[in-house]
Amino acid sequence: MNNKIFGSMMIFGPIVSMVCWIAFFPDNYQLNAGEELAKLAESKNSVVLGGYLATISTAAMILGLYFLAKSINTDKSISSNLAEISGLIILLTFPILVGLQGTGIAALDAADRIDAGLAQGILEGARGWDTSLSFIMGISWFILGIALTMKKKFYTVISALFAIAGVCAILDAFVEFEIFAIIGWMGGFLSMVIMGILIVMNKE
Repeated sequence: MNNKIFGSMMIFGPIVSMVCWIAFFPDNYQLNAGEELAKLAESKNSVVLGGYLATISTAAMILGLYFLAKSINTDKSISSNLAEISGLIILLTFPILVGLQGTGIAALDAADRIDAGLAQGILEGARGWDTSLSFIMGISWFILGIALTMKKKFYTVISALFAIAGVCAILDAFVEFEIFAIIGWMGGFLSMVIMGILIVMNKE
């Protein structure tokens, strides 16, 4: 794939995903499934719109990262092997992350068509997948960051920061410490956007 295309995907994906999560989805922190369902119902239109947009943007983000990993897998070096491994793990996260973006839509539809109990079950199940996703994505980011650092890509420092973000994302899956979530997710997404810009500008 053309570098400018997957670079653009790495810019578009994280930015639009973050906008969707902040602007369209209600905050569910420390809410039980019933309370979360009530909040979703209150802002149904924005949840549906955000769900569709986030599905597209997260797909773009994951595929952009995959093609980045594929682009540096050029020889039989350790860094290329790491890039190949990270690419496979990134693909593994694709159906989980993309599918989770439609959780709110699925829960609202279940509540309308069947009953609130099923809708709450969907929301509870999604929370378990969130933890697994954080762990798997963190591993893929860490390995890809190491591969990029070894290849001396993105002035090395951006690649190293991406690897550090991966470590924090992994820790966020196990430790309830907000700083890990901030560094892991915000740091990872910001690194992706910067790398995407550098790729589009042919300065990687």
